[in-house]
Amino acid sequence: MYSQVQNVEIYEFFDDVEYYIKIAKNAEGNVELSKPDCIAALSAFEVKCDSFVKSSRTYITDEIGAKRICEQFIKLYYSLKDNNKCINKGDFDYNKCSKFLNYWINFKLRKSIKNGDSTFCNVYGHLDGQLTGNEKYNIYLGFIDDIDKDDLYKMNILYNLYVNYSELKTIINTTPQQLKRSLLPFSTECCTYYIQAKYICNDDNNKESMFCQKLKSFKSKYNDLYNKFDGKRSQFSDNLLKLEECPNNKIITTAVTGSIIGLIPLLGILYKVSELNIKL
Repeated sequence: MYSQVQNVEIYEFFDDVEYYIKIAKNAEGNVELSKPDCIAALSAFEVKCDSFVKSSRTYITDEIGAKRICEQFIKLYYSLKDNNKCINKGDFDYNKCSKFLNYWINFKLRKSIKNGDSTFCNVYGHLDGQLTGNEKYNIYLGFIDDIDKDDLYKMNILYNLYVNYSELKTIINTTPQQLKRSLLPFSTECCTYYIQAKYICNDDNNKESMFCQKLKSFKSKYNDLYNKFDGKRSQFSDNLLKLEECPNNKIITTAVTGSIIGLIPLLGILYKVSELNIKL
C-alpha cells in the first residue's frame, strides 16, 4: 500500500529544518491554530482520532499517545497547508513540506507501535483511512511513504542535532543576558548525536552520502555559532563545546561492528562518562 523510499530526496527538508522544527514544536505544544477553518477541521477530526486508536489497538503500545500523535499530525498538516501554503501540489515548497511531514509521521508513529518497522504501514493505513476522504475538510496524504529504518535512524540523528542547535542559537543570539539559560545541556546533546553521525560518516562507503553531506552543513553552521559564542563568552556562565572536543570516538570505531544500531549501548556509556568528566 505504501512504498518504501530510500533516496536523497527524503533529506530535502533539512535545507530549512530550523523552520520546520519551529512549526512542529508549535503543533506538538499548546499553540493553537489561528484560522477559523483550521480550528473547525481540527475539532471535526477529533472523533476520527478516537476511531483511529480503536482500529489500531492490535498494533499500538500507548492509546493516549497514539491519539495525541493523530491530533498533532492534523495540527501540523494544517499549519503547513493553510498557514504556510506548502502542502498542496504546486506550492513553492511542496517537496520540502511533504518530505518533512512524511518524516514526522514515520518518526512519531514508530515510537508508539509494536514492531515499529514491520507494522508501520498497517497503522498508518488506519490513520489514512480516518483522515482522508472527508469532502468538507479535504486532507491529501498521497506523499506519505514508509521510510527505510536505517534512513530514518540517520534522519533522527540529524534532526536531533538541529533541535539542540536551534536551542543554542536562540540562547546565544536573542536571549537577554540576564535570562540566558545554560548552554551545556544542549551542547552535550549535540555531542552525543554528533558522535553517532561521525561514526557513520567515517565509513568510506558513506562519506559522499546525502546524510554525510547534510552533516557537513550542520558542522559548518555549528562552528559559525561557536564563533559568535566566542565573541560573547563573558555573557555566559558555562561553555559551548566544540564538536572537535566531543569524546574521542576511537572507542566506538574499534568496538562496534555490524549494524549502526549497535552504537546505542556504547553511546549511553560514553554520554555518562563525558557527563561525569564535565562535572569533575
